[in-house]
Amino acid sequence: MDSSVDEKLLDYNDAQLIHYIKTLPRLPEFRDIILLSSKYLAKAYHGPDMERAVKATEFASALGVRVPRVRRTVSDNGANYCIMDRIQGVALDTEWPKLSWTMSIWLAFQVRRVIRQLRSVESPTAGCLFTGQCTSFYLDDRFGLPSGANLSQVNSFLNFWLNFDSIPHEIKKTPSDHSTCPRPLFSTNDTFVYTHHDLAPRNIMIDSASQLWFIDWDFAGYYPRYFEYAVMHNFSPKGWSRFSIWRWKLFTWIACGFYDKQAHWLETIRDKFTRFPLARRWNMTANGYAAAAGRPFVDS
Repeated sequence: MDSSVDEKLLDYNDAQLIHYIKTLPRLPEFRDIILLSSKYLAKAYHGPDMERAVKATEFASALGVRVPRVRRTVSDNGANYCIMDRIQGVALDTEWPKLSWTMSIWLAFQVRRVIRQLRSVESPTAGCLFTGQCTSFYLDDRFGLPSGANLSQVNSFLNFWLNFDSIPHEIKKTPSDHSTCPRPLFSTNDTFVYTHHDLAPRNIMIDSASQLWFIDWDFAGYYPRYFEYAVMHNFSPKGWSRFSIWRWKLFTWIACGFYDKQAHWLETIRDKFTRFPLARRWNMTANGYAAAAGRPFVDS
């Protein structure tokens, strides 16, 4: 790329910058990313997503986490673009198969320090920093949860889906059945902690000094601490050997703590509400224990 663009790019007015962005191709594997120059890139957003991501990135930076610096934002007919620094490094998912055990463990302790920094910030309510909206893909059935959901509401949502058997079974339940969870496996009293919520290795960059940078804060917010562990396994390790996969498992234990059981439950929950997204409607209609919703059921 033309390095001279680096010197003048940030001086473009909004119209010039938007025009320049539209002349450039998007990355085939990441359609929302446009490489502007050797130093800068633009990420495309729709609606309020950009402001949420920018605030989350800046909040993490204030905590001492290495993140891309946000330079400016521009908008054009509903399309929003966040201009930020390009991290001079490579994604951890491509480097991982080549790393030694020693380097893997050393990097794991870097991530551990970052996660401890994030978890030092607590909240009595769940959701993103900007609106309190629960954007977690573990809390996203057809109805979701209200913004700023409390611990009881989050636990009830998770317990409902973990206990869900079938829609006929839900239909047969009495109001009394709907009022109490039969098997409340999620019952922690811990407060929510600040969470990146997409710490797959594709979102961890390693620079030439073996320092880690953390990108893509779009889903960040306050969630149960075991969510971070679960999302670190939410990817397909393409081209990884069994040895590489075991190193990653050790990496996540060091970085996050051991939450295998909860991670398995969350994947079970996600699978259930993906297949049966409306199943909670009967509990909601009965004003049951898991009735709290961000998108209420409307009987047509």
